Amino acid sequence: MPSFTIPGLSSGQNTNDLVRKLVDVESKPIRRWEKENEHNKIQIRAWSELKNQTTNLQIKTKNLTSFTSPFASKKITANEDGYITGEAGKGAKAARQEVEIIQLASRNKIAGNKIPTDTKIPAGKFSIISKYKRVNIDFPGGDPEKLGEKIRITASQVARASVTKVDSDNIVISLTAIQYGKESALKFLDPDGVLQTAGLVGENVPEPPPNTSNISLLIENSNPYLPEKYAGNAESPKPILTADGIEIKSNCAYVFPIDRQKIARTSILELTVNTGEEAKIIEFLGLGIVYDTKEGEKTKFINIEHKDGKYIFPLSEYAREQTLIKFILANTSEMNVKIQSLELSNPGDIKGASVTNEVVAAQDAIFKIDGIQLTRETNENIRDAIEGTALTLLKETQNPITLEVISDTKKGINMIREWVDAYNNLLKFSREISATNKDDKVDKSNASNENPELDISQDFWTNKNKSGILAGDPTLMRLIVGLKTAVGASYPSSTEPRFKVLSDVGITTGDPGSSWKQIQEGFLTINDSELQNALSEYPESVRELFASDTNEDNRFDDGVGITILETIKPYTQFTSGIVSSKVKLAESQMQENNKKIRDFESHLVNYEKKLKQKFEYMEQGIGKNKNIGTYLNQSIKQMKANNEQ
Repeated sequence: MPSFTIPGLSSGQNTNDLVRKLVDVESKPIRRWEKENEHNKIQIRAWSELKNQTTNLQIKTKNLTSFTSPFASKKITANEDGYITGEAGKGAKAARQEVEIIQLASRNKIAGNKIPTDTKIPAGKFSIISKYKRVNIDFPGGDPEKLGEKIRITASQVARASVTKVDSDNIVISLTAIQYGKESALKFLDPDGVLQTAGLVGENVPEPPPNTSNISLLIENSNPYLPEKYAGNAESPKPILTADGIEIKSNCAYVFPIDRQKIARTSILELTVNTGEEAKIIEFLGLGIVYDTKEGEKTKFINIEHKDGKYIFPLSEYAREQTLIKFILANTSEMNVKIQSLELSNPGDIKGASVTNEVVAAQDAIFKIDGIQLTRETNENIRDAIEGTALTLLKETQNPITLEVISDTKKGINMIREWVDAYNNLLKFSREISATNKDDKVDKSNASNENPELDISQDFWTNKNKSGILAGDPTLMRLIVGLKTAVGASYPSSTEPRFKVLSDVGITTGDPGSSWKQIQEGFLTINDSELQNALSEYPESVRELFASDTNEDNRFDDGVGITILETIKPYTQFTSGIVSSKVKLAESQMQENNKKIRDFESHLVNYEKKLKQKFEYMEQGIGKNKNIGTYLNQSIKQMKANNEQ
C-alpha cells in the first residue's frame, strides 16, 4: 500500500480536480439514463392524462347512446303555476289539454273529546282499520298519553297519533290516516271500550262474521317445492293422505294446485294443522301462493308465525284482485304436520264504532281532463290519467288551466354540448402531445446503450422539448385519425327525416366562412338554433344519428356515438389497453435505467478509487525522483568543493 502523500505536492498539479473531471466524463451514461427517466415520467403523465380525456369522452358518449338518452325527453308545462305539476316519460306524446281540479284528495283525521289527563283507561283489545290494512292492538291499560304512545308505535302503518294538552287539566287524542282517499277512512273496533273511554269513538258495533270457504288441495297433482332445498322430499316425493288430514313430513315442501280463486281486497288464507303431539305446535311454517297476473304466474313465499291456533297468510298484501291458482306449504321443523283445514276468508263489511269528531273527511281527488271527469284516491304520482305522465295535483282551480306535454330539449342540448367539449378537449390534447418540431433535426447518432460512454447531444433534448412529448407515436396518430373519421362519416337512418351526418343537426367542424386551416383542425362547433330545432321536432332521428340498431337485435351497433366508443375503447381499457401498456413499458424502462444507474455508480466508486491510487503512485514517483535529483546535485556540489581544495 502506498505511503501517505499530499495530492499535488510533488507534481504541482491539483490531482483531486483531475480525478473529479475524469469521473465526471466517465459518468455521462448515468446522466443519459436520468434524462431518459425524466422523459419517461413526463410520458407517463401524458399517457395518464390521455386516458382521463378518453374516459371522459367515453362517459359523455355513453350518456348519448344509452337507452335513457335525453333526445326523447319531454316535460309538462301549465299556463298557470301552483295548480298542477308532473313528469313526462319517453312514452308521453306531445299534447295540449284542458285540466280542471275540482277537489283534492285528503287524509281522514279524527279527534276525541277532551278528557282529564289522569283518566284511567282500561286494558283491552281494539283494532284500527284503513283501506286494506288492519292493526290489532292489545293495550295493557294506563293514562291517555300511554294509549297515544301505544297507537303511535303499533299502528304507524295505518295512522299517526298525537296527544295534545288543551289546558292544564285536559287532553285530546287525535289520529290521522297515513293514506289519502275515501277508502282509507279510519274505522275502529272497540269491543273492550278502550277507545270509547279515551273519547275517540262511541258505542262499538261488533265485527260481522267473515265469509269463508274451504279450499281443496289437489294431492294427486302436487309436486315437491324446491327439492334441492328440502331434503325430505327425496324420501317423500308426495304428501300422504290420512284420516286426520294431509300429512307433510319433516323437511318437506309441496306445491298444491287448487281451484282458481279470486283474491278480494281483504282476503286472507287461514291454515289449521296439528302435530299429533298434544300441546306441541310449530312456531313457524313456510307458506306461499302462486297467482295469475297479466304478466304470467308469480310466486310469493314467506314464513308465517303460529297465532291464535292458525297460520294466516295475508293474500291481499301481495296479490290483491289477482287469481289464486296454487298453494305452497314447507315444513322445516323436526315434527310431521297434518293439514286439517285451509280456508279462504273475506272479512265482512266492518262499520265499526262511530268516531266522536271527524276533523277532516276522507275524500278522493276529482278532476277533469278535456271535460272528462276522473277520480283518484291520491294527489300525487297519478300515472294513468295522461299516457306516459305522472301528475301531481296541488290546488283546486277556479277555471280550467292549459296543460302541455312538450319536448324538453334543454337536457339534450346540454349533454350534446358536454360531448362536443369532451371531444374537442381530447382532440386538442392529442394534437399537442403528438406535434413534431420540423424546424430542427433530431440527432440520435451518438446515443446508444451499447456505447454508454457516448452522451446524447443537447440538440436531441432541445428538440424533444420543442416537440410534443409523444411526438410521432403511431398509436396516438391513429386515435386522432379515428376520431376525425368517426365524426365526419355518414351513418344509416330509418327515421324521417334521415339525419346521416352531424352537420344535419348543426354540429360541424367550422362555421360558414371558416378557413381551411380551421376546418382541418377538426374541432366541432354547434349551431344552437339548428340543434334546438332538430331536437324539438325530430328527437328520434337525432338519437339514430348517435346510436342505431341496424339489425333489430335490440342492441345499438351503428352511429356516431357507437363508432366513437369503438375508437377509444383500446385507450380506456384498464389492464390490456394501449395506455396501460405504454405506461407499463415506460415504468419498466425506468426500472431498468435505475438498475443501470446503481450498477454504474458502483463502477464509478471503483473507477475513482483506482484513479486516486494511480495519481498517488505518480506523486510518490515524482517525489522520489526529486529526492534523488537533490541528492545528486548536493553530491556533485560537494565533489566540486573537495576538488577545489
